[in-house]
Parts: sequence; structure tokens; C-alpha cells
Amino acid sequence: MQKALETLTAGSRLLLDMLWRNGPLSRAQLAGLTGFTRAAVTHMADDLIGRGLLLEQPAEKGRRGQPARPLALRGAMGYAIGINFSTTYAEVGFVDFAGKLLDRAAFAIPAPTPEQIGMRAVAEIERLIKRHGLARAQLIGLGVAVPTDFNTQGVAIAHRFFPEIAGPGLAGRFSASLGMPVVVENDGRSAAIGERLLGIGSAYRTFMLVHLGHGVGGGLVIDGAPFRGALGNAGILGQYYPYGQPRPSGTDLLETLQADGFPATDFDWLENAPEACRPLVESWVQRAAAQLSPELARISRFFGPEAVILAGRLPPATLGALAAAIDFSAILRPLDELPITPLRASELGAAAGVIGAAAVPILNALMPGIPVNGKS
Repeated sequence: MQKALETLTAGSRLLLDMLWRNGPLSRAQLAGLTGFTRAAVTHMADDLIGRGLLLEQPAEKGRRGQPARPLALRGAMGYAIGINFSTTYAEVGFVDFAGKLLDRAAFAIPAPTPEQIGMRAVAEIERLIKRHGLARAQLIGLGVAVPTDFNTQGVAIAHRFFPEIAGPGLAGRFSASLGMPVVVENDGRSAAIGERLLGIGSAYRTFMLVHLGHGVGGGLVIDGAPFRGALGNAGILGQYYPYGQPRPSGTDLLETLQADGFPATDFDWLENAPEACRPLVESWVQRAAAQLSPELARISRFFGPEAVILAGRLPPATLGALAAAIDFSAILRPLDELPITPLRASELGAAAGVIGAAAVPILNALMPGIPVNGKS
């Protein structure tokens, strides 16, 4: 699979990238998006079909003249693996070449280190490979979503809960423990990529994702592609909510529940939380909404995305309640009558992170010039 991608021309990579970002397209649509002639698109498409990377879908019905046959990525051509983790558990997921989630599984970890995560992930990876009859030769790569930011040299600056993953060489440590090359990406940006592929973000070309997990993070997708910024950390939001004070983060919700006697040790506990904690969760939602509304309203007005997507490690029901409680109009309407960016809650929940982690090596294989962790 890697060899099939390595020998592609820049033009062919651009066609694949357009289909990755936009879904199935006709040859005429691809010509319009890329600026290539229709003849050039046809020549490159035929080559990609011959390589097994593309397939033609059935002709569109109800159109005048000769109906177009949209081109689409051939998912069965290959797959990538994604890993996402918290303090006590991790997830592994498989995504095919077209961006479809094939399977995912969670497993406990004794410590959130590359060595412990990798040692236990290997067994899950082997089990899922056998379950789906996948070949090693079809593997595109493995991505890990990490709760860190990165400096301009690509050195991990980890969240305070994960001191073991701070410093240089993070991708190498994961590679050594997993026995294969690994690319690492910030967990908020991984979630944004996951939303772009399989979530509500697929309806938008430009959106802002707010990631509520161990901190208050985020990710930007501009014109269908993840945007990291010149320094590699575009989209982070934690600086608006200082430590030592109540914050609208997932960790803050866990600590709020713990302070009231609930054993909310990690985010997976929230998935089956007892009814008795509902009033406390509802109170936290109202407080977090009041904190998020002003900053997100102003940032979204400045950035101008098609949508703000609320995502992260909280259960979908909690994210939905929080999205409903956030009110941009109360902040912006006194100022003007300009359109207000809609805010929506992710429907993928925590799965967005592992989907996005798996998508990163596919994007890197298709478009190797996309910067990773502040470096090209």
C-alpha cells in the first residue's frame, strides 16, 4: 500500500486529496476544483483506478445527457490504525482508506505511558486484524492522539496529568513499543479530523472544534484540511480558563463529581453514571456554558467558520445539553445584527479522537507536505 502511494504524482495526490475532503466527485467536478483539464483528470483517474485506489460509483440518475459516474476512494485498498488514551484506559480503532470506521475497542492501562499503552495495544491490534481479515501489506500507518501541545521543534508539552509523555522523541517511543512507525497528533486536532470524516463536520468545509477533555482544547479545519498554524498549535483554548479556578473541561466535571463523593475516576465512568449524579452534572453544564459562551462567541465571530462543533471526551448527552445551554446571541446581538455561527454538539462522542488519529497517517500519505506537530 505504501509503495502504491509513494510513486504517485503530485497531480494524482491532489485528486485523492479532493476526494478525501469532499467525498465522491465526477471528473468534471474534479477538473473544476483542481484546475486540471478534463482530459488530464481522466488520465490520472484511470491510472488511480488501475492502481486500485479509486472506483467508479453507479451513474447518477435524473441528469440530462450522459450521466456522470462519480469517482470515490476505494476503502478496501488499505487501512490505518488510531490510538486514543486517557489516564486509565485507551482505545484502538481501524479506519479504511475511504475514512470508514471498521472497528474500535477499549482496554485498561496501568499507566498512560507509550510503553504501557503500546504493550497492551499490540494485542488488540492483532485481534482486530484477524477479526476483519486484514493484511499487513494494506496498512497505511498508525496515528496516536495525545493530550499534548508541541513547540516549534516538535517537542511534546504534555498536560499536567501526563508528565510521562513530555519531552522529545514521543513518536519514537510509541513506535518502539508498537513495533511500527507512528505519527502523533494533538487529541483536539485529531477529534476535528475525525469529525470531518465521519461526524457532523462532514457537512462543512470550514469549522472550529472545541475539545473538552483533560483540558479545553480544539482544532480548526479550513477548506477541508486540518489547520495547525505557523507554530503548530492553532485552535487551543485553555489559555482563556486559568488553572486553579473552575474550568469548563472534562477533568473539571470529574473533579466536581469526585468532590461530592462519586467515584468518577476517568471519562469512561461517565458513560454509565448513576441517576443520582444528574443534578450535579446539570449544574456543571450551566456553569460551563456561562464560561464558554463569551469566548466562543467572540472567537467564532473573528474566525468566521461555518459551524462551531462541541466535542471531546464527555458523553453525547452531556455535550448536547451543554451545546443547548451555550448562548452566542446574548453576547453578540447587543453589538450588531450580523449572522451568528451555529454551534452543534458532536454525535461521535469519544470515537472522534480515535477516528482522527487513524486518519492522520492517511492524510500524511496522500499529502506529505501537510505539517505535523509544527514541522513539515
